[in-house]
Amino acid sequence: MIRNRRPDLRTAGLMFGALLVGVAWAVANYTGTGGERGEDQLRPLVWTIFSTPLALFIGWVVARRAELWLAAFSCFCLYFFTPFVAARIESLVYDEWYAAQSGHHLYFTLVMVLHGIVGLALVGWRGFPPVLPVARSE
Repeated sequence: MIRNRRPDLRTAGLMFGALLVGVAWAVANYTGTGGERGEDQLRPLVWTIFSTPLALFIGWVVARRAELWLAAFSCFCLYFFTPFVAARIESLVYDEWYAAQSGHHLYFTLVMVLHGIVGLALVGWRGFPPVLPVARSE
């Protein structure tokens, strides 16, 4: 016998909305640089990496205050490890010279895409619990 657990649409909706805001914020900051790299573009590029995990964390805490530490840990890991993965993928695709000449366009694009994909996985994990089998008593 299988017991269906109800999806938490409120949590999923709040987290998904926050994820969309974070991704939109990241894209707006990245496109605002105009492809240039310099001291003036540093702050928008930092926000490109930081905005999605921050927005997702805020949405998660608003939805489930009791999961503050789980949200903090998960979103910190998303923030911390995604740049390493994106940099590794960029180094496999482009050589160092071309990556620098392009302003690391692939790197920042990968960061935004990975944040979106992993963010969707986190929304699914917290908003749509798995169906668990129920033990039969005989």
